[in-house]
Amino acid sequence: MHYPASIAKSALMGLLLGAAMLCMEGGAYAGGLGDLLHQVEKRAPQLHAASAQASAASAAVRVAKSQYWGHAEAFGQTTHYNSERLVNPISYPPVLSHSLFDQNSYGFGAAYTLPLDIDGRITAKVHAQEHLSQAADHAAAQTRLSLFAQTVILYRGLQRLEGIKQAHLAHLKALQGHRKITAESVRVGRVATVELLRIEAEIKSVQGLLAGLNGEEARLRATLGTLLNIGAFRDVVEPLHGTPSADHSDAKSEQAMIDRPDLAAAKSLTQAEDENLKGAKREWLPALSLRAEAMRNQGYTANGKNTWSIGAQVSWQFWDGGRRFANTDRATANREAARQQYQSTLNRARAELQSARAAWHAASLQYQAATSGLKSARATERIQSDRFASGRISAVDLIDAEAALARARADHTSALANWWLADDQLYLARGQAPSAYRQEKTDAIQ
Repeated sequence: MHYPASIAKSALMGLLLGAAMLCMEGGAYAGGLGDLLHQVEKRAPQLHAASAQASAASAAVRVAKSQYWGHAEAFGQTTHYNSERLVNPISYPPVLSHSLFDQNSYGFGAAYTLPLDIDGRITAKVHAQEHLSQAADHAAAQTRLSLFAQTVILYRGLQRLEGIKQAHLAHLKALQGHRKITAESVRVGRVATVELLRIEAEIKSVQGLLAGLNGEEARLRATLGTLLNIGAFRDVVEPLHGTPSADHSDAKSEQAMIDRPDLAAAKSLTQAEDENLKGAKREWLPALSLRAEAMRNQGYTANGKNTWSIGAQVSWQFWDGGRRFANTDRATANREAARQQYQSTLNRARAELQSARAAWHAASLQYQAATSGLKSARATERIQSDRFASGRISAVDLIDAEAALARARADHTSALANWWLADDQLYLARGQAPSAYRQEKTDAIQ
């Protein structure tokens, strides 16, 4: 069928305008999964919060280091005596004179206190806070990978649904064509009405299946929108193509797993607790500090004088109600908890890596089986189509073969999506971003 050029042009412009509006509404992530991962990295509130916590931990390191330099302060003071004389002469002969000091006096000046970290308390606090800052950085990196894990599950799910929908839409289109032919055959009495009813039932079944797929797609898009900090993800999903790379050696995976952010964070927390225990033990040592002070002391009616002083102070607490014993016990328990948590994280990482490897190999085998099934279904449908064209079978027999082909196409798409998802999760189990993210970043650099 041919359409006038003006109608075709108007239809084309309408399609382009609709696609542009769809991209504007959804945020225009037409670059596929790689671009989507970058957008999640930029927009996700969880990652912004984790980055802010890492910045706070970095600032806490500067706070801890500032204790090395002590503190300086400016002060003012006023004194009121209840006697006109501060000192009464007691030597012979007694000399009585005017008041040596005013009853009321005031002073002002500045003082500087410098702690000398001979006991290592400040150093232990600084080192502990540095490890906590590193743990916060690693936690932010782990949050990023967790967001990537959620994104790939949702996006691969959308790709799987899109492939299944296309397979069943093709089946629905074929059924609608058969319905027209069968309806005409029923009208002329060539076939029984039951065949038309069978086709109608099959059409309703496919339409119900498509409705369910649309509902699932809406759920996935809404959930993906929350990661992007928008209402819903409405962009067109990139179709699946190709197969994942098979470059997943065990040695490479084991080496990469050591650098997983959650493992690095757990290790940094363990190191921080080691430093906290050192600091708790060093509270038993004496503390040394220097203090310098300059002051102007002035009476209200007498002349003033500038004074300065410098002194050193050594102090040691010999009794504190058991605080240091309890603090040491608490630090010891926290260190043991951190060590066990690290071991638990390491065990979980190894299990996740082994599971991801097994899932990857299983998904590859499932894809091979689905590919073989699709070939067989296509061959069967082609044979049945030829037999239907020659009048050897009815439309009902043909729709069985077409339904089997639609299911085989859906299974093939699902198997490919599952294989890609397994590949993404294998990268994530090694503590790395999915291959689509790295490819997108490489293309952007080039």
